[in-house]
Amino acid sequence: MRISSPPIQWPCYYGIDTPTRRELIGSSHKVDEIQRYLGADSLGYLSLEGMLKATGSDPNQFCHACFTGQYQVGFESEELAQLRLFDS
Repeated sequence: MRISSPPIQWPCYYGIDTPTRRELIGSSHKVDEIQRYLGADSLGYLSLEGMLKATGSDPNQFCHACFTGQYQVGFESEELAQLRLFDS
């Protein structure tokens, strides 16, 4: 199995509904562990560099926070956000 992006390790806060880090398999498991979980003979991901290069555009014009955890706008931690939910 080949995936046309790096493993998603971080939630997206820019309009795409993705789970918390705890729910993203790429944030806590190695590729060989994900391969076994999927029951795939092999598993490979495109690197971030390869994905950005494939666009043929300036890599700086794309958000890649869900792959790197480097958000262009600061966000509070998931843990703090969860605590705020339970306090209300």
